[in-house]
Amino acid sequence: MIESLTFFGGGNMASALMGGMQKAKRSPETLRLVDPDARVRQIWSDRYGAACFPNPEEAACRSEYWVLAVKPQQMRDLCLSIAAQEICLHPEDPRSEQPGSHGVISVAAGVRIASLAQWLGASHRYIRCMPNTPALIGRGVTALYADQPLDDRDKTIAQSIMDGVGKSLWVLEEVAMDAVTAVSGSGPAYVFRMMEAMQDAAQDLGLSAADARLLVIETLRGASELAEQSALPPAQLREQVTSKGGTTAAALAVFEAEDFSGLIKRALSRAAARSAELARHDEAK
Repeated sequence: MIESLTFFGGGNMASALMGGMQKAKRSPETLRLVDPDARVRQIWSDRYGAACFPNPEEAACRSEYWVLAVKPQQMRDLCLSIAAQEICLHPEDPRSEQPGSHGVISVAAGVRIASLAQWLGASHRYIRCMPNTPALIGRGVTALYADQPLDDRDKTIAQSIMDGVGKSLWVLEEVAMDAVTAVSGSGPAYVFRMMEAMQDAAQDLGLSAADARLLVIETLRGASELAEQSALPPAQLREQVTSKGGTTAAALAVFEAEDFSGLIKRALSRAAARSAELARHDEAK
């Protein structure tokens, strides 16, 4: 059980995380929210019973764990504002083995722990998390990373928050978070782009927009669930659908002629490189 937790930022992802905790009956005994939007604060107060603050004042930071859920470009200013609350950073808490140390869980893409520690202070216990947007419906996948030995409680707390909105895994090196961002963080956009293209093509072939949408969504849903439930790798599942000289083979021949695998690899490599570029930009500040 988390005794106290402060969310910095109450947007869609933060709301999904808190909703997942509430559904799993893992709500903290004391919940705080810092968000400049009065409407968001009212929602969190009504829905989750949170004590809400417009700014990261000292009272807002009196929590054992902090979840940093603002946009990457807002993270530096937020951390500096929190760090300015000196009373908060040195709580008189007899239960704390490390006075002034908080569990810090960041869900901001591309912001490395070194940058967080530079802005917020080196005494805290940092965990980076990379969820994706299906977390909004409880079907997300999240990678977690910590660059220092953490006790089991810290890891359990962080993972329990993320497991409330889907599945999670730990990576051993922070550089892997760039790959995670490219694959799963940005991945839903690739799927939506494919859906868009398939629906457009279906309409060009004479199907109505409604029929095209249903066929594409259910085909992708069914194929994903089949891949999850099957012990076979995707290549073998593909082969099972592909009859020699048939319609599927004709379509796949076009994919191969256009270097479909190479296109995907280049796209993901570019996304991972961009994630690393953004992280280096933050570190240079």
